[in-house]
Amino acid sequence: MQARPETDTEVIRTLDRLFRRETGRLVASLVRKLGPGRLTLAEDIAQEALLAAARTWPYDGLPDNPAAWLTRVAANKAIDLIRQENTARSAAEALTPSETTPETTIGTHDDQLRLLMLCCHGDVPEMDRLILTLNICFGFSAREVARLFLKEPSAISARLTRAKARLQTSRPDFDWPTPMELDTRISSTLKVIYLAFSLGYSPREGAQAVRQDTALEALHMIELFAGDATHRRGDIYALAALLCLQASRLESRTDGDGRFVPLKAQKREMWDKALISRGFLYLAHARESEVLSRYHLEAGIAAQHASAPSFEETDWVGICSLYKTLEEMTGSPVVMLNHAAALMQAGEAGAAIAKIKTLEGHRLLSNDIYFHTAKAEILLMSGDREMAKAAFKRAQECTGTDTEIIHLEHRLSTCL
Repeated sequence: MQARPETDTEVIRTLDRLFRRETGRLVASLVRKLGPGRLTLAEDIAQEALLAAARTWPYDGLPDNPAAWLTRVAANKAIDLIRQENTARSAAEALTPSETTPETTIGTHDDQLRLLMLCCHGDVPEMDRLILTLNICFGFSAREVARLFLKEPSAISARLTRAKARLQTSRPDFDWPTPMELDTRISSTLKVIYLAFSLGYSPREGAQAVRQDTALEALHMIELFAGDATHRRGDIYALAALLCLQASRLESRTDGDGRFVPLKAQKREMWDKALISRGFLYLAHARESEVLSRYHLEAGIAAQHASAPSFEETDWVGICSLYKTLEEMTGSPVVMLNHAAALMQAGEAGAAIAKIKTLEGHRLLSNDIYFHTAKAEILLMSGDREMAKAAFKRAQECTGTDTEIIHLEHRLSTCL
């Protein structure tokens, strides 16, 4: 066993990281063995294993191999449940962990990708696919998913129930999709990986400024796709490029005390050069495609940041050009907000403020901490301290991570 964590807080954080990382893997492994028709049972068994860890690890210490411990406990619980249901004994035997041939990493990865594809089944409406996949594959709760989509948790829970029922009615298998099936699922698959990374890179609430495990798990998933020669697509390579370039900055987004560090104040020597190199390699492959996706444009923006010697020497004009195209392609208010921030850095204060005024009152941004923070920063740069102070105070009223609230207090003090 590993040394026992020193504090209850450390135990909770360790368990939270492990649970988020292992939930999808456990469910994927169990679904392969039990069959996709028993998805709900696989989830229940995985949760039982995680609860067992929560009850014992704080007292006994972490196992030397937490993932193997969870897999073993989940397998044992599956055997017990199957026997209680009088299911065929052969199914229980198939779940018995082998003492000599443990499951390989490659096999586990295959299961995770299959589970991802299963949850993105074409018979399930797209929004429900995203919710289902974020919940099952990445371990996000209904409450967390509700905050992402600006919905009530009860509505998300109802959608999850319907999606699982719809999936079970479709009687899907756990085989890798055919090329035709893959084409219908790949858009949702890429979108959910993008969303999962975003929630790890910039959580919406809680104590952590960054959830590295979640972001890196999403990066890992897209790199598995990018490394599969059976589907060479520009959007897959572009998303892999984007996530590599963004992940290169994970370590620099927080200081030694775990507090949020904005891009301008980040130490660029901390950026992961290996990830940046991989990102540019994927981007080169993505540019071979004749189809331009939003991921191409966002990767291009990330590449501009990654290649800039400093914040001040960033090619903000080039970034504004990419944001303009992205805004026209998506019509997203979030893209428009980022475009406004880039325009301000490019010295186009009037255009930046005009975009902010256009976005005021937008229902998706009215209670968004990032909108009010960006508005405050733009107003502060324009010299309007009083309006900036009001915007910072409005941002403080919105839900954000603990470190973001602390950062806002610091920024507000610059307006006094």
